[in-house]
Amino acid sequence: MKNNRKRFVALGLFLAVGLFLQTGCSSGGGILGSRTDFDATGESAALPGAPAGVYAGAIIAEGSQTIADFNARTGIRHAAFCDFFKFPECVTDGRPERSRLLGFLASCRENGAMAMVTIELTGGFAAYSDDNVASLAAVLKTENIPVFLRWGHEMNGSWYSWGQQPTLYIQSFRNAAQIIRRYAENVAMTWTPNQGWGYPWVGGQYSAAAGSADFAALDTNNDGKIDDTDDPYLPFYPGDDVVDWVGFSFYHWSNRLERGYNEVPYAGKWLEANGIGSLVSNFHAEFAVKRNKPMMISETSAFFDTADSRGGGANEVALKTAWLKQVYNTESFPKLAAIFWFNIEKFETETSTVADWRISHDQQLVSTYREIVEKSIFIKGRDYLKITR
Repeated sequence: MKNNRKRFVALGLFLAVGLFLQTGCSSGGGILGSRTDFDATGESAALPGAPAGVYAGAIIAEGSQTIADFNARTGIRHAAFCDFFKFPECVTDGRPERSRLLGFLASCRENGAMAMVTIELTGGFAAYSDDNVASLAAVLKTENIPVFLRWGHEMNGSWYSWGQQPTLYIQSFRNAAQIIRRYAENVAMTWTPNQGWGYPWVGGQYSAAAGSADFAALDTNNDGKIDDTDDPYLPFYPGDDVVDWVGFSFYHWSNRLERGYNEVPYAGKWLEANGIGSLVSNFHAEFAVKRNKPMMISETSAFFDTADSRGGGANEVALKTAWLKQVYNTESFPKLAAIFWFNIEKFETETSTVADWRISHDQQLVSTYREIVEKSIFIKGRDYLKITR
């Protein structure tokens, strides 16, 4: 999760083995059915398909808020939830991370949602084996639900141990895709760099070293340096044959280069972040339209510091309402098929402040969010089961 300086219509199709379900999507916003209700369909999980609409997704801290609680607070049956897991710890017997992954998948199933599993390669590319990847495939099949596997997210950034190593990253992604596809037919390989403003985020712990092969690969215009004139995305792309979904992370931290100010996002900021009317690459055009891939916004939210430590003075409701209305206005992006709102309050080292990224704690924000996401274009809960092929 980083932002502008440092970090953020095809018909969709599912195969339900032995059962042909009716095509369509509902705008229903009621709270979910039970595990028994889900199992009663008898369906075999298939890949998360590209819908003629947008999956409503969210990222929550399950330690402080459950999926059921978030759905109840917002009044929206979300179609997908995301969480982050250290690998290979999340497939290692006896490790709490494995129990947490199994619990997350079970919770998604119980609440009629797909799962997005974000794999963090914290030990680097040499810290796991092919057997670990095969074990991951087995775990991801346990609940028989569609899964987005987000492999080494924000790999173009300089803040993760798998960052700015394009050759090893591509090898890792491609190898994982081949193994996962062999053993888990319900998993979509998902590629999500960080939005390109501020690239290459010089000075990060994992910045590509001058003179290295990675540096040369990232110097896309061959001028001997890496800066914002180089392509922030393409050197990290694993290939059309192994990528099922594309997307990126992007957060509103303020309207200036320095993060952490309580400021209402300026009009058109979201379009600019997507490469419309700005110098950054048009991600939607290059990776979704050109390559015919469904696109997601894998992480987004708007920064708010309750203490207003750095200033800005904007009202939380006004600030987040403006961002919601920009991000969830999907008309300019026909291949956009999922949005995940980051609904967590946490300490941010970038600003040395506690940031409240949530919308579920304030009734006025909840009402605005519900009004937007209740629209029929947003696909809720188990409605994805009605999308067939």
